Amino acid sequence: MANWYTADSPAAQQRVVDAWKDAPVSNVELLEMILEVACQQVLAYGNEAEGFTVPTRFVYAQLQQAKNLWNAGRVDSAGDVGPEGFSFTPRPLDKTVQNIIRPRSGVADVF
Repeated sequence: MANWYTADSPAAQQRVVDAWKDAPVSNVELLEMILEVACQQVLAYGNEAEGFTVPTRFVYAQLQQAKNLWNAGRVDSAGDVGPEGFSFTPRPLDKTVQNIIRPRSGVADVF
């Protein structure tokens, strides 16, 4: 069973930093909010209610979505993040995160 990322203790914050080097740990309230929103989005997209056995892929999707949310909040007026010449536009709950939550099978669905 996997455990959601949180920022509710120093050990939990260190776990986040170990997985996400640029996590905004200097503002614990903001970090906790980002992680909680990402968790809620993963649950909503996965059509799951809290309290079920959490698949590891959901926790990984939470981490990736938290990074997306953090980057989306740091965009410039053009919608880009990064230093001059090296920028990208973050996409909330992008296709990569969606595929982590709901992996596609190799079987065609004709119905």
